[in-house]
Amino acid sequence: MKQERLALEGGPPVRQRPVDYQCIGGNLIGEEELALVTEAIKAKTLFRHYGPNKPHMVDDLEQTVCDFIGTHYALATSTGSGAYFCALAALNLGPDDEVIIPTYGWITDYSCITLSGAKPVFADIDESLNMNPDAFRARITPNTKAVIVIHYQGAASRLDEIVDIAKAHKIRVIEDVAQAFGGSYGGRKLGTWGDISCFSLQTHKMITSGDGGLLVTDDQLLYERSVRFHDLGLLRDSFQRRLESPVMTRPFCGMQWRMNELSGAVALAQLRKLPGILKTTGEYAATVRTGIRRAVPDLKFRAVSPENDLGIIVCFDLKSKQNVEYFARAFEAEGFVYGPTSYCQTMGNIEVVRACLEDAGAYRPSEFAATEAIENRYAAIAVLPVYSPADVEEITRAAVKVLGSMRQNGSL
Repeated sequence: MKQERLALEGGPPVRQRPVDYQCIGGNLIGEEELALVTEAIKAKTLFRHYGPNKPHMVDDLEQTVCDFIGTHYALATSTGSGAYFCALAALNLGPDDEVIIPTYGWITDYSCITLSGAKPVFADIDESLNMNPDAFRARITPNTKAVIVIHYQGAASRLDEIVDIAKAHKIRVIEDVAQAFGGSYGGRKLGTWGDISCFSLQTHKMITSGDGGLLVTDDQLLYERSVRFHDLGLLRDSFQRRLESPVMTRPFCGMQWRMNELSGAVALAQLRKLPGILKTTGEYAATVRTGIRRAVPDLKFRAVSPENDLGIIVCFDLKSKQNVEYFARAFEAEGFVYGPTSYCQTMGNIEVVRACLEDAGAYRPSEFAATEAIENRYAAIAVLPVYSPADVEEITRAAVKVLGSMRQNGSL
């Protein structure tokens, strides 16, 4: 079969129409969100605890999250970062305590540890782009108190291994489910493996309220401490009524990370759409992977089983940074948006993280070299639920077209 000429080289592009801005739930905002926001506005009650009428949006959101994830407690916060800071406060981490995080992640995973007074310790990733359990084990010291496990772009980490290691060393597990809301590992929902788990509702995430976050746990003590930290040290009656046992905590100083009723209304409407989002992205990703696999049978995909992957990206190894950069340019020239739906990076290359490490005299490039080498080899194509089946066929055709050209010119 004759190879089509790439648009990058003057050939006709696969797609002529503009592509939607890359969101997941955000692209699906519509009448359902508007109806709940309108209800909150008409009630003139935007604070979650009281007002002219009885508020319920954030309460309903938290209960729906518990039902969906399968946890006893859920706490909505004003930002995703707020959920992480509440989790660290719940665990009462401080000076000399170490928290292990992947070398591939995001600013929040680093900053919530640093600002709590604890010390971040980095562990390498593997070909799944998630934490390598063996690397985690190797970084444990007597000061290790917790580990943050990131599920990058919808794909679960190897939680059975990581949790077993953590339990053997009495280490608390914090799941970072920011990019994987609704995902599972071994048939068990992400967010239920850890002692405490955090979710983001920022605009690029699975579902969104613009900004916002969620924290879930089965541990009443951790829940109480999270609630107090997110609300000035208070434990209001509405939270106390949810407790399974008498109150276990005394007041302590907290912040203001409360979610308001407008954000709660949008998030609740989005959460009701999540099962449909998951079904669509899973089917679309399977279509893209199958099409690519038929055309390039020996191409190596990210090392994650489809049943543990939400399918919001299709990720594959192109063997070099140069190949990834070329693929990105050529794929975009075919009329598509290249890249994941939400970013992580090698931590040492994130400007904020690197600056903080340098200022502390703790930046060691060798600590990030193995992860950077993996990151540089992998290309990612986003798979959005707003796409039509015809869009997905075009995405597949464009990827195959570019990969076929790269195969023909000897770069793959």
